[in-house]
Amino acid sequence: MEERKARSQLIFTMLLFGTIGTLTRFIDMPSSVIALGRAFFSVITIILVLCLRGQKLDSEAIKRNIGWLILGSTFMCFNWVCQFEAFKYTTIAVSTLCYYMQPIFYILAAAIVIKEKLSPRKLACVAVAFCGMILVSGVMQTGLHLSEMKGVFFGIAGGFFYAMVVLVNKYMKDISPVNTTIVQMALVTLIMLPYSAATGGFGESKVTLIGIILLIVLGAVHTGIGYIIYFDAVNKLPAQTVGILSYIDPVEAVLLSAFFLKEPMTISTVIGAVMILGATAYSERETSRRARDDAA
Repeated sequence: MEERKARSQLIFTMLLFGTIGTLTRFIDMPSSVIALGRAFFSVITIILVLCLRGQKLDSEAIKRNIGWLILGSTFMCFNWVCQFEAFKYTTIAVSTLCYYMQPIFYILAAAIVIKEKLSPRKLACVAVAFCGMILVSGVMQTGLHLSEMKGVFFGIAGGFFYAMVVLVNKYMKDISPVNTTIVQMALVTLIMLPYSAATGGFGESKVTLIGIILLIVLGAVHTGIGYIIYFDAVNKLPAQTVGILSYIDPVEAVLLSAFFLKEPMTISTVIGAVMILGATAYSERETSRRARDDAA
């Protein structure tokens, strides 16, 4: 019963995360301001939830991991800004699929930084995903259109920086996901506030009621509540189940791009999507299998 509930929670959060790209289409603000608002409203929400639960932050755990928390938060700033920039320059489908190269970047980074074994199968997954990304970008069909390629570049960069966040989090010891999340969100807010001011983000923002409401929803619901439910679920589920259900996010984003936003979807995009998602799914399956073998 508990695992079924956790599975339902994870499906809910994946469906929630899959709407982020579509949601940001209606927030007419610079990426830095969107990232700032997302982090700020998520912090407020998580604090309220912790207060309602009667829980306190683990100050000792935070102190032990503060260096990694700062580094992870910095990478998260780049991650979010690049992700939101990608949404502005290309379709939600293309930006999401390029962003979803994250597992492939993690495989390569882990092999270099923490010396995780890079098997021939994982190398094949990297090659297939890379070819899929080329198809998704559309460069072979339409050539190098500056605007589209900016979106592709920012999507790939966002995936890379997210892989760095995941890698940094591996170095943290004895700290709960909720503590990690609230501190990182608070640090992202502190970093993005002066950055947005210095780059003129506030002056470029078109403040509308719908934009403010959607920004609050993005921070409070998609990030604050979403992350709490997500981490609660993944702690109760097998890694392979989490990996499989995580593909709800990009698939939904692609479908919303095509059917709700009416963004163009080419055959090469579909083939590239299958290659990227298939390669990352297979690589995660192999990782789970090797982990079970090592444990045995």
